[in-house]
Amino acid sequence: MSNLSTGVAIIGGGITGAAAAYRLSELGIVAEVHEAEALVGGRMARCEVAGALFDHGAQFFTTRGDKFRSLVQAAETEGATQVWTRGFGDNPDGFERWRGVPDMTALAAWLLDKSQARLHLGSAIRDLGELSASGIILTPPVPVSLSLAQSSGMEPPSTIKTQLQAVQYKRTIAVLLVLESSPKGMPVGGGIQLLDDKDLAFITDNNEKGVSSIPSLTIHLSNEASLDLWDEPDETVIGFANDKLSRWVEAADVTASSITRWRFAGPVDVVPESSVTWGHKPPLVVAGEAFNGPKVEGAFNSGIAAANQIAELVR
Repeated sequence: MSNLSTGVAIIGGGITGAAAAYRLSELGIVAEVHEAEALVGGRMARCEVAGALFDHGAQFFTTRGDKFRSLVQAAETEGATQVWTRGFGDNPDGFERWRGVPDMTALAAWLLDKSQARLHLGSAIRDLGELSASGIILTPPVPVSLSLAQSSGMEPPSTIKTQLQAVQYKRTIAVLLVLESSPKGMPVGGGIQLLDDKDLAFITDNNEKGVSSIPSLTIHLSNEASLDLWDEPDETVIGFANDKLSRWVEAADVTASSITRWRFAGPVDVVPESSVTWGHKPPLVVAGEAFNGPKVEGAFNSGIAAANQIAELVR
């Protein structure tokens, strides 16, 4: 797209920020996207440990609405997404679970590429007042966005502040294991979802999934176990995960390990609005998966809504 105007800053290069940038480009506006990490994707994340690659945040996403499904299918035609599985366990439900290709960061990267956004990686914004922007979209977890706005002298009205302060998040610990050889007991596709296990929530064989050429497992502890073990040493958490893993998978010798602590792994409850807005010089819009529906599609829809809102305010 050519002849795009500028002026909107997006904080965060996860799926919400990427969706907002994509929608702004459709509206004729190029965004400046500031991502604090070295990769886009947010919790649709990839990391490397001892040469092995891991999807260590969200493991898959679903498509329920027509708009999101059409976009994901368009990304599929260009090799950025694919159906990973149609269900877990002995009686799969047949419903599509999608993944990014080659890893879970791919959908956000695809959206940002299509948006022609000016992407700044490793760009942690400490003061929103330093941005030269006619409008700002904040997409980090709500407590982070609220703290940044307040420290930048852009305090929200009391009703919005109270609403945002009430948003709470679950915690998840991801234990990452590099293995000497492929584990035994993993199903085709490499994913085990444990909905009723009090200790573990998900196990992914990243080699079988197609993310890593080296055998490696991502183990997500349950929210309950993650909270109980949050402040324990890494060695304790890894030992706990290894012990519980043995009930489901026979893993070969572990050659390396690491932990990711996801403090904001998902909202406990969601804000009914798709985004919230305040201010006028510049206006701020706060969006993310905590707004009007969690998970990846909820985050995407919130980003689209935020872009529509900011575009009306900066024209």
